[in-house]
Amino acid sequence: MNKIIWILFVFTTFIVFTFFSSKEFSFILTLAQQFQCFGFGYVYFTIRSTKSTSGLSQNTFICCAIALFSRLLSILIYEGYLPSDASGDYVYKFWEILSFIFCILTILRLKNEEEAIKWYYIAPPMLLLSALIHPGLNNHFIFDIAWTFALYMESFAIFPQIHLFTKQQSVIEDHTSSFVVTQSLTKIICVIFWYSSYEELNSGIDKYSISLYPDLSGYFVMAAQIISILITADFVYKYMQCWRKGQPFIILPY
Repeated sequence: MNKIIWILFVFTTFIVFTFFSSKEFSFILTLAQQFQCFGFGYVYFTIRSTKSTSGLSQNTFICCAIALFSRLLSILIYEGYLPSDASGDYVYKFWEILSFIFCILTILRLKNEEEAIKWYYIAPPMLLLSALIHPGLNNHFIFDIAWTFALYMESFAIFPQIHLFTKQQSVIEDHTSSFVVTQSLTKIICVIFWYSSYEELNSGIDKYSISLYPDLSGYFVMAAQIISILITADFVYKYMQCWRKGQPFIILPY
């Protein structure tokens, strides 16, 4: 199933790039959201067919759902953070909506297992931080905060899942490890994009904004995504080792 998923991903990327893109650099943001969507979809269809949800963090998926909903509030009303590429008109939004649907469907199937890192440990400080430090590309502070909150929230959403791995000390299912890797790839692609244009985020806030340091917004956006990459770095490294050896699962050390 893993091979089928990635073949479908490559085929879909070709179709989108050929027929729905204007071939601009910002297309990579659409590609990033496509990676994310395929990660959510792979998890959902796997647990739907296997009836097994072991090893998946409900709190990570709740964090992701909150982030996706918050970003949708921003991008469905304003266009400030959409890719300038033609794919940003519809395809980018489509991947976001589909990701949200897959995420909610997955949450409904997950068991409420005991986890040390709860979603409500992450959401309040991220909301406060986004209110205090956010860019202003939408020129509307509420929807600028919504987009920034989504990015901050999403950057730390994977932490409950990684923490759960350290407590399992066992075999990790392929769809679970693939989900973590796709989330990491999404952040890597986003960092590549924002590295070339993060300075745009350091200006343009509206007069009602409560952002304390608007000239630092771009740096915070970059830092949040880099932190997310670092959180998953060790896991991704072990994943790549297993992939090279042809092992279907990642075995964490005892």
